[in-house]
Amino acid sequence: MNEIFFPSQYKKALLNKTKNSTIRIRNEIGKYKVGKIYSAKSYAGSDWNVQIKILKIFPTTLRKLSNFGIPKRSIEATRKKEKISLNEKVELIIYNYEKEH
Repeated sequence: MNEIFFPSQYKKALLNKTKNSTIRIRNEIGKYKVGKIYSAKSYAGSDWNVQIKILKIFPTTLRKLSNFGIPKRSIEATRKKEKISLNEKVELIIYNYEKEH
């Protein structure tokens, strides 16, 4: 199965199925496809036994994420953490959770 990686602080939100979007930058842009199912894992490689299906991908910039309802504090936190400009190209990925098989 294809894999999508998340920082470990999102494990609880993924397990509780409360998170439904992710921001991707740099080498992760263009990596994921609409309609495909991915297994959610930590960047360290831990499998969280959660499958997500990508519904939509919006190519945009970090600055324009606020147009999609992303809080400015989240945008600013991403900018600082990743050391990127507000004009950096990003992808906003919207997904839902697949049922356990």
